[in-house]
Amino acid sequence: MNNFSEQDKIKTLLNDKMKVLYDRKLESILAMYSEDVVTFDFKAPLINKGIDAVKKRLQEWFTTYKTAISQEIKMLEITVAEDAAFSHCLTRTYGTSSNNEKQDMWYRTTNGFKKINGKWLITHEHVSDPVDMETGKAMFDLKP
Repeated sequence: MNNFSEQDKIKTLLNDKMKVLYDRKLESILAMYSEDVVTFDFKAPLINKGIDAVKKRLQEWFTTYKTAISQEIKMLEITVAEDAAFSHCLTRTYGTSSNNEKQDMWYRTTNGFKKINGKWLITHEHVSDPVDMETGKAMFDLKP
């Protein structure tokens, strides 16, 4: 009998996503999302709907990095029901930008998952960073 818990499957999905993101394997990343995924990202627009929006955003993001895009996750919490789950964590992304600047930022990530044909897929993704209310600027220098 397989004792691999549903939480473990989702944790594996998130870890695999970091690995294929590092290698910029676009199709492998897209296979982790549902076709009707909804995402909320740092940059406009306010909402992105569908896998094509994720693909476009990833393609744009890849061009902003000269080096591999490295990530790590801290404080991951996963809650699973029968065929739906969600997670939240702090995510670090780092590397060298296309204009040779070192990038290193922590931000908040929340994901919603749905089990489709026996496989967990990301159906909702929200990334955010706290904003300094006095300056109106994102606080990318915060660390856990």
